[in-house]
Amino acid sequence: MKITATKTYKFSVPTGQDTAALIASSSKTWLFFKIETDVGLSGWGEGSGEWLVPSVEATLAAWEELLLDRDPIHYRALTEDIQNRLPWKGGPVFGTAIAAIDAALHDLVGKAWGVPVHTLLGGRRRDKIRVYSNGGSFASPEEAAAGARRIQDRGFAGVKGNPLEGRTWPMDGEAIDHSVACVEAMRREVGAGFDILLDAHGSPTPEMSVEFARRTAACRPLLLEEPVKTGSVEALLEVTRKSPVPIATGEKLFALGQFRPLIAERACAYLQPDLTHCFGIAHLLEIARAAEAEQMLMAPHNAGGPLCTAATLQADALMGNFLIQETNHFWLSIYDRYVEHDWRVEDGHIALSDAPGLGVEVKEADLAALPYEPMAYRQYRHADGSWKGW
Repeated sequence: MKITATKTYKFSVPTGQDTAALIASSSKTWLFFKIETDVGLSGWGEGSGEWLVPSVEATLAAWEELLLDRDPIHYRALTEDIQNRLPWKGGPVFGTAIAAIDAALHDLVGKAWGVPVHTLLGGRRRDKIRVYSNGGSFASPEEAAAGARRIQDRGFAGVKGNPLEGRTWPMDGEAIDHSVACVEAMRREVGAGFDILLDAHGSPTPEMSVEFARRTAACRPLLLEEPVKTGSVEALLEVTRKSPVPIATGEKLFALGQFRPLIAERACAYLQPDLTHCFGIAHLLEIARAAEAEQMLMAPHNAGGPLCTAATLQADALMGNFLIQETNHFWLSIYDRYVEHDWRVEDGHIALSDAPGLGVEVKEADLAALPYEPMAYRQYRHADGSWKGW
């Protein structure tokens, strides 16, 4: 079996978000990647990512010559060979392009051997994957409670929202009060058995995040995600030591080398690499094994589409230290526009598929007609005009 061609499909999908919200946008870009072979089998991966898609698409096109006429069975050697040919290592664009190739090769080999990827890689540890939905509202306590209830009623194990986004300066007490009220309203509405997850998007100060964590601790959030900007292990470790809420981070890191300092210091409780950016299934599992040695749990990030979800669920099945998986209730409801799948959220879980490869079939004939528009860049400003970050 030899690789004969690669293809990319770039298109925009609705987000289902209220565009009046501070961080909402009406559409998002997905990038599907296909590897074709001389025996008629093909494999699919995903190279989606906020504002990355045009660069990733160009990278995949440039790398096609490194895949042509190669045997996809050698999937580890192929992705390692591409990286070894490049003098520049790491970063989100290369990480995302390699991840798309890695997933497509795993999908292809799984189909060739008639087994799911989790079998290809040694056998699953669990039959179903615990999932939560992002997209929880922090517009008001009333809307936060109603949104959490809707997601609970759809069968998810938890809901994640974005607190502190409305702050107008680095220690905005009103923003803390508002976000605390939203968390308290959610907890009253959904009861004790439903997870509440909090994603600060990496831009509050350590002091603001610690104060927010202290005031929400009684509501028992499962985690506080990205309480500080990426880049300072010391700042993250300070918040982890002072916060009564477990800290999670990792979506803006890509290679195992970037995770090692966090693991060595146990600078957070949970790691959240995104498979679509961290060089794929094989590399995500390396990160998970390194974290497991320090008794850290994995809660993988997922802001991509159905192929990202499919690949991540396969990886989740193999982790000894898996905690919970991010999904999106709206996108799950429209995935069947793009792929054939058997996912159903029931009792907080998605049952693991035993279909070959990644377990989904792409509706390729429908992709070429889908619209594409570049994503609009977000801007965050304090009241004094200064930038408050992403």
